[in-house]
Amino acid sequence: MAVTGTVSSVQMVLLFQDGVDAKGNMKLAKKIYKNVAATAKPEDVYEVAKALSDLQMKSLAGVQHLIVNDLAAQE
Repeated sequence: MAVTGTVSSVQMVLLFQDGVDAKGNMKLAKKIYKNVAATAKPEDVYEVAKALSDLQMKSLAGVQHLIVNDLAAQE
């Protein structure tokens, strides 16, 4: 059975250091940007994330590029 995927949404998530918890583990805060172009390259997403993080008070801990595909079986 063949399966096809169609991109339904793309998001960029910036993860910021937000202190530590009682056990000493780093806490993270998220900032989610929706409606990222499906054609955006990972390098471009990262460059935009870095530029946006420079405007924040907290330190950037990571960047996620989330691509959601809707899957359908082809019969």
